[in-house]
Amino acid sequence: MKQKIVMEVSMNSSKHRTKAMKIAAVADGVNSVEIEGTDKVVVTGEVDSVKLAHALRKKFGHVMIVSVKEEKEEKEEKKTEEKDVLYWPNNYFHHYPPPMMYGDVYSPHQPPTCSIL
Repeated sequence: MKQKIVMEVSMNSSKHRTKAMKIAAVADGVNSVEIEGTDKVVVTGEVDSVKLAHALRKKFGHVMIVSVKEEKEEKEEKKTEEKDVLYWPNNYFHHYPPPMMYGDVYSPHQPPTCSIL
């Protein structure tokens, strides 16, 4: 499970930033290490955040885990682009209405409904 871990480390100079990046980069499962601002170290990868914080605490004294978020891997799915498909009307074949059927209203099988007939 890939994670993005943000830690607040008390770093005073550029030497401290470099040492913090080296310590974080050596940890098992680290994919990338970044420095945000002057006091935050961002680590991505499959890392145990407690072990990493403990290793940084040995060198810098005060380390606080700000956030641990799961990074979702973007799978390259086959993207089906919706294209505008033009359907040309077929004007060559006309659909005529069905022919009208004329027939007797009176059927010999049914008795007449009118009493005069």
